[in-house]
Amino acid sequence: MLSKLQQHYGNHFSLHTADRPEQYYWFADQAGVTFGIAKTAVTSSELELLHSLFTEAGTDTRLSEQQIFWKNVISGGLLGEHPQVRYRFIHFFLKDDLIDQDAFLEAVSGIFPDEVTLLFMSGHHGVLIEPTTNETEELPYDQVKSVLTADFYTDLDLFIGMWMDSYAEGAEQFRIEREMFSSIRPYLPPQEVYCREDLIPYLLHIHLDKFSSRFISNLIPDELFKDRDLIHSIKIFLECNMNLSMAAKKLYIHRNSLQYRVDKFIEKTGIDVKQFKQAVAVYHALISRETTVS
Repeated sequence: MLSKLQQHYGNHFSLHTADRPEQYYWFADQAGVTFGIAKTAVTSSELELLHSLFTEAGTDTRLSEQQIFWKNVISGGLLGEHPQVRYRFIHFFLKDDLIDQDAFLEAVSGIFPDEVTLLFMSGHHGVLIEPTTNETEELPYDQVKSVLTADFYTDLDLFIGMWMDSYAEGAEQFRIEREMFSSIRPYLPPQEVYCREDLIPYLLHIHLDKFSSRFISNLIPDELFKDRDLIHSIKIFLECNMNLSMAAKKLYIHRNSLQYRVDKFIEKTGIDVKQFKQAVAVYHALISRETTVS
């Protein structure tokens, strides 16, 4: 959509700043990407149509060249030839709108190297763009959550997207990742950072028809769900790769207590959750029940 507007309005269209921003109408699309169209180039009927399609917005004249570049990639409005680098999007979603974005940007900039770019798409959603500079060194994305929680008294979720090799595919990939994570986010268990593999089981189940969902859920007898401690313990056990010690530590119970619950589940269901295939089946049954109830 934005690329078509850019073609239509030509030099009267801006995806970042303008010498005289007051002479432009400014809007934001569904992804939160801001763009402007010169007032002299817009008819009254076109303006009415633009208001019906987009949200009115102000312009941020403080964007760096690096931010402007990536904003153009995300919007699909990048023009000309540019040296290609490998990159990925790190989406962040805040629980509450962030009032002081400048302070947040300064705090995050202290954690990451200069190559990482931060863009706010709205008051509670933004993206970090990480280009490949040193693939052997994983950047500390888990620290972003700690910084924000401690300094800004709010919480956020981080979702790490896939590595990309083409700017042309950036806009579509950004939209897919954002929409997929947004749809799954209410069902995900709390954790520091989410990756694509965390989403896949939930994506499968929220799009299942009711008969398939019921078939999977019925793997575990209904009466067993009355024992919430048992069901919760089994799910944590599976999420900890069936490691008793790790799961017991996460549950704050003794290893023997967890072993008892696992044995109890096996006895009640006849399903040995210590075996891979059966463990996978049970995990999907638990997720199916969660997504159905939610």
